[in-house]
Amino acid sequence: TTKTNRSRMAQLLAVVVSFYFFPAALGALARKNVVFLVVESTDGRTWREGYSNDVIPLPTIRFLQSQGASFERHYSNTPVCCPSRATFWSGRHAHRIPHTSALGGLNVGGVWNNYEGLPEDYDERIDQILQRNGYATKLTGKLDFTTGGHSENVYLDAWTKYVQFPYDIPAGGGFYTEIPDEQCHSNGSVYEEEQFQEDWDATEEALSFAKNAPRPWFVYTGHKIVHPPYRTSDKWSAVIDRDKVTLPKWIPPNEMHPCDFQHSMRKGCLPAAANETWFYDADRIKEVRAVYYAMIAEYDAIVGRYVDELWDNSSTVFVVTSDHGDHQMEHQATYKMSPYDASASVPLVIAPLGLTTVVTIPTQLVDLKPTVLDIAGLAAPDDADGLSLLPLARGDAFHRDFVVSQFHGTSTWCQSMSVNVISCNYYV
Repeated sequence: TTKTNRSRMAQLLAVVVSFYFFPAALGALARKNVVFLVVESTDGRTWREGYSNDVIPLPTIRFLQSQGASFERHYSNTPVCCPSRATFWSGRHAHRIPHTSALGGLNVGGVWNNYEGLPEDYDERIDQILQRNGYATKLTGKLDFTTGGHSENVYLDAWTKYVQFPYDIPAGGGFYTEIPDEQCHSNGSVYEEEQFQEDWDATEEALSFAKNAPRPWFVYTGHKIVHPPYRTSDKWSAVIDRDKVTLPKWIPPNEMHPCDFQHSMRKGCLPAAANETWFYDADRIKEVRAVYYAMIAEYDAIVGRYVDELWDNSSTVFVVTSDHGDHQMEHQATYKMSPYDASASVPLVIAPLGLTTVVTIPTQLVDLKPTVLDIAGLAAPDDADGLSLLPLARGDAFHRDFVVSQFHGTSTWCQSMSVNVISCNYYV
């Protein structure tokens, strides 16, 4: 009958609709959610087991490492905030990000200093590609990947400051390009109250989104904690055993390499005669490092909030790293901006992966874009400079001769273009 025929046609149409649309829905359910966390200024060595007598309690990081891959020779492609973030969001080296600078409309060949980053109309960031491919996305906390994000003095410092050779120590102990507490003239500050509530708030904002977003989703949080000035609260200071904190080796200024001398001087890390005894006091130097470690310990607890709320061991992958390191008083310096491991190496853990592995082949931040896209089942763009790290984590074939870290900007090592081709442990 006509009614029966209509019923059969409706059933057939339902089958056809299911054939076309159910696989797509199933695919969306199968695609991995991604938690992408980037903390400031974290020396990659500090997450390694055994570092400084295991002075930093890292229960969350240790859990993630036990569930996936940790990368022990991971490097920032340009060890300073904005340029570094521009490289990993774009997947391109610093010298391959041409743009029009926000200052004066100059055409700039790359992200050479901390005033430069991605052009404002750039639309190929990791999150933008994922969003175009069906992901719900949320960015919270520190972004800092666009040109013009820092003050103009950063731009001017990068191109106009020059220190003549031979170098002389100014009466005040060096040029201060940042506030003194962010440099070597610090005791490390411990306060009664919480110092990084902004990071905890950004965390809760990201968690609220992830728990209510349609799948698949991508959440990113940039955490400011660990960035100088070196400060912490009583709670987190108490977890660091000062007896485990090691003292970095400082050599007399007249024995320093000229580039190291300039680097220390530009950061205010050479003492004036009036405060030389205080400046070289071993307990003061160790206390600054202890406060730095306390910030890392608190960050571990912040990551723990994401694990507590979002860990499911099957549909969500965590990618946790940093934008650059920090000298933490090594090489008589603070901050980043040099090719030494303290400055250029950064931690990286990806989990869960169904295995536990420690990767010692050099990797770099530009690898993160292809890696996150690979997690999402997407191919990297043809212009990407990095490689997906998933094959390497699984033990599959992976060939790379070197990675590159480059920088030209304020307080830099020799105040020039510093390019570190990392193929061995030359810089330590």
